[in-house]
Amino acid sequence: MILYFLRHGRAEQNADGPDADRRLTKKGTHELEGAGPLWRRLKLRPEVILSSPLVRAVQTAEIARTGLEVKTKPQTDERLAPGATWDRMAQAMADHHQAARVMFVGHNPDFESAIEVLSGAEAVRLRPGGVACLEFPGVPEPGQGEIAWLLDPDLYLDEGGAA
Repeated sequence: MILYFLRHGRAEQNADGPDADRRLTKKGTHELEGAGPLWRRLKLRPEVILSSPLVRAVQTAEIARTGLEVKTKPQTDERLAPGATWDRMAQAMADHHQAARVMFVGHNPDFESAIEVLSGAEAVRLRPGGVACLEFPGVPEPGQGEIAWLLDPDLYLDEGGAA
């Protein structure tokens, strides 16, 4: 099984409104939209995309769906809201037990912690818009995952320095 962890892109620093309403910045949107060709070259092919219900995560999930040409719409799941643990993510994933490749779209420190639990890594860094790919010999279990790759959003930039 393969799990992808896509941290939402760069978001507004909205001190006046609720955190849940923060949207992607223009730069964050542009970076994610520029990631599609690289993601496709890496054969990133989720069968299902599960997203935190927060606006910035939903926007990121939709950009990923478009960039990866995934036919089904992302599904929001409260269990991926900030504060999510691997156990809650696993419960959300269990609702889609037929999928062999699942993409989670959400937040840190939740994703970094889940990747550490699943892989046994001491520390993982996942910047806004970054993606981690973990592979498992079967059902994902703590300590059984292998980090296949981590993508830093700086890799989405073209030779001219623009996303």
